[in-house]
Amino acid sequence: MKEYSADLSAMKLLQITVCLLAALLIFASARFLSRWAVVMWVLIGLFAVTAVLLSFFCMPLYFSNLRCIVTANQVTVRTGMFFRREQSIRLQSVQFVQLITGPWDGILGLNFMILYVYGGSLMIFFLKKSDRRELTEFLERKGIFHAP
Repeated sequence: MKEYSADLSAMKLLQITVCLLAALLIFASARFLSRWAVVMWVLIGLFAVTAVLLSFFCMPLYFSNLRCIVTANQVTVRTGMFFRREQSIRLQSVQFVQLITGPWDGILGLNFMILYVYGGSLMIFFLKKSDRRELTEFLERKGIFHAP
């Protein structure tokens, strides 16, 4: 049994993106809604609180609970913040595997793997580059080859 966790560099990238987007929205609200002071301050407060909650509460909680457990017979992905979700598939039923890597996948942790089975799929999120390679090699040893 091998357990994989999410790459925290992906979480940092998402936190930076959310904060930059909130700053952009706050700037736009201050710039274009200055005539309506009440609306402007409500929107600025809403954007700031949303960015703080997402970046410093929701994302760390989600990433700390994101796990992929691989055994000799099955793959299980556990996700969730308040409500836990567990999805498992048997390796015998996997038809093919699709790898999705982003630019700078070794630095940013933007590696995803989708295992396709009859009637559905299982997506493994935010893998480290080394974990993606290790999992791909394991699946190839099992006779499950990824799509080109």
